[in-house]
Amino acid sequence: MRALLLEAYDDGFFPYYFKARRGKTYVVGVEVEGPSLLRKVVVGVVKVDGRDTLGVIKDISKSMSGQVILLDGVIYAGFDVIDPHELHSSTGKGVIVVQLYPLNLNSIQRALQEHFEDWSERFSVIRDVYSKMVRVETPWRILEVYSTGLSFSEALSILKESCIYSPVPEPLRIADKIASALSKIHMNKLH
Repeated sequence: MRALLLEAYDDGFFPYYFKARRGKTYVVGVEVEGPSLLRKVVVGVVKVDGRDTLGVIKDISKSMSGQVILLDGVIYAGFDVIDPHELHSSTGKGVIVVQLYPLNLNSIQRALQEHFEDWSERFSVIRDVYSKMVRVETPWRILEVYSTGLSFSEALSILKESCIYSPVPEPLRIADKIASALSKIHMNKLH
């Protein structure tokens, strides 16, 4: 039987002055076989605080063969928001959202209200997903997990197999490392 193919997406970092759609950052998608065999890397560019990350991830996913998508939370590229239900319905792939650190929903809501006309739309995705997350114990620490398009037990099984060195699933760790490296290269070119 062929190993499960996972897709994982993470964004690069950016300086504060890129906020409010004044700059761009990378979104990296990786396709990983089993827990850690990297098969494909695709890079996209999105506006910081824009609303284009979901579309870029959908486009990248079309060139990938993964059956399940891993997301590092639902907030990307500043305060862009990924709706896991929309991602699942448009790709047909299961989506697992992993939240590594607790969110302060009150602070997020205040920041969104202060800076975005569409704050309620963005916040409703964050609040709806975060309020349904399940705390999962790992050998390292507790994670919060949400899934759509697959059963929660399937999601836990995938996480158990893909968390090798840390509570971060290996495909997400790989995507993060690549996105961070690209961001560093980009920032060095700006200076």
